[in-house]
Amino acid sequence: MKYYGICPASCGEFVQGVMDRAEYLCSYAVDLYSTAEVEEKLNNINLGPLKSRKAIEAVFKKFNIPVEESKNISLKIRSKIPVGKGMASSTADIGATIGATLGLIKKELSSEEIAKLASTIEPTDSIYIEKNSIFNPLNGEVIRYLGNVKDLRVVILEPNSTLNTMRIRKTPNYKKIKTQNKEIIKISFSLLEEGIKSNDMHKIGKASTFSSLANESIHKKEGLEKIIEISKNYGAYGVNVAHSGTVVGILIDKSMNDTRLIELLKNERLDSVYKKMYTSNIIYGGIRGEQTWNTSKIL
Repeated sequence: MKYYGICPASCGEFVQGVMDRAEYLCSYAVDLYSTAEVEEKLNNINLGPLKSRKAIEAVFKKFNIPVEESKNISLKIRSKIPVGKGMASSTADIGATIGATLGLIKKELSSEEIAKLASTIEPTDSIYIEKNSIFNPLNGEVIRYLGNVKDLRVVILEPNSTLNTMRIRKTPNYKKIKTQNKEIIKISFSLLEEGIKSNDMHKIGKASTFSSLANESIHKKEGLEKIIEISKNYGAYGVNVAHSGTVVGILIDKSMNDTRLIELLKNERLDSVYKKMYTSNIIYGGIRGEQTWNTSKIL
């Protein structure tokens, strides 16, 4: 019997940076998905991606099941999430795999427990949590629940270039630069919290733009200031980035004409850098199970 787990992508983070001597982030989920399929087999076993394989083993260890018994589990990952762009592709693969494995062994874990388990494999983000949250990517701990945004979309600007998250974290002076940005990050998190709790899109956008600009000292996004200028003039709420990736997001609501906004960006030749420009809905986070989702719609 096959079991499925489904996990959404992110488009970077609203805010990410150092606050109170530790690094925190608040990412958000979009309607692109990774789907994991697991089944027990005697032969023709597909191992799947290494990190996802480690996720299966981590679930077995969590429930004191001998890891050796996971050797007969075949794993397939199907994903529409761009890789290496800061859209949580491996995070989503890991989360989807954990969800599918839990179905296979008939066990349950809370979203918070899944996040902590995933963080033992690699630094993770808050897309496992249903509500937008201030979150520690290194240990998977939720610091504060903020709530959910409504009727918000994102115009995603995706370049061809990729970036390895771990490589960014090993950048010389990474921690020093992050610490230097802590005051603006503190303000950004405060604005974000106010914005989400009151569903004030302008505050959410302002917080995201502040954090995006602060991150320029760590990983510069080509044309970011021009993107912010165009977005502001058009009436978009703000701009966010993948702080450890290459995508840029422009936050808009459902009534805004995303096609026209993309035309304006192309008029400034930003498509020479950001080869793909498309719009996604911002959705609730959390791992979906096979009982609640029709996997044929998203594969």
